[in-house]
Amino acid sequence: MKQLQIIILTLFIGLQTVPLNAQISDNPLDVLSQKLLQNELLSNRFIKNFVFIKTNTFKKKSMADMDKSIALFDDNLSYIILHLPYDRKIKEDFLKLQNFWNIYRINITDFEKDNYKSLVNKTLRLNKYIKQLNKDIFNKHPEYPKYKKRIEMGQLAVYNGKKIDGTTAAYVLKYALNFTESGVFDTDISSMRKNLKKIGKFKHLDPKAKALIPDLKTTLESVKQLLEKEKFNPKMMFAYDNSYTNKTFKLLKYIIQSSK
Repeated sequence: MKQLQIIILTLFIGLQTVPLNAQISDNPLDVLSQKLLQNELLSNRFIKNFVFIKTNTFKKKSMADMDKSIALFDDNLSYIILHLPYDRKIKEDFLKLQNFWNIYRINITDFEKDNYKSLVNKTLRLNKYIKQLNKDIFNKHPEYPKYKKRIEMGQLAVYNGKKIDGTTAAYVLKYALNFTESGVFDTDISSMRKNLKKIGKFKHLDPKAKALIPDLKTTLESVKQLLEKEKFNPKMMFAYDNSYTNKTFKLLKYIIQSSK
């Protein structure tokens, strides 16, 4: 870990001497924004996998997804650090996220722990650091006006995907682990419907993205119905969550790749 921190600091020192225009010449914002938004989409996925592993429900699949999600988050961070616009606050925000992530990934993979309140709070902090970094990079990047609408649509998709993962985590925490202090993860069905509607009306939306919208709407309504029954059915929730979030990763990709 010390070696990783040295590499990070060395890279930042190098960035200080590179003009901003030179830094972004080989850094199209569509690629960078996809990495940034993917990490935000992943932010509730870790605790969702944790609770399924903890309850020995779909443990093998959840362990595999946990490993895959951590690897993707790490890969994205490695890309992001090499393509940062130089700015002191962005540098500080990245280091905050990287340092916290080094701690969080240890906590979220310690399946002997049962301090769920601490994990929920740490997941919220991870969300906070990711969102702050993303906001600062977008605001400082010269190409942001060109990609602004696509990024905004991508953020709506990410909001929905995060909400589904968070709701699934809260669902399992409540019914299987008797932890009810996770209301921060509650699903806002009304806002999620509106987000899908806005994305569907985006005039430059890739046809592949548009084709995903009906399935996402159907899955969202299925989640709503399952929650209203107030009867624990982890099998169905697991299926709905995976269906929705996997399609959201595809939706995000297609949105960012949509024509200007």
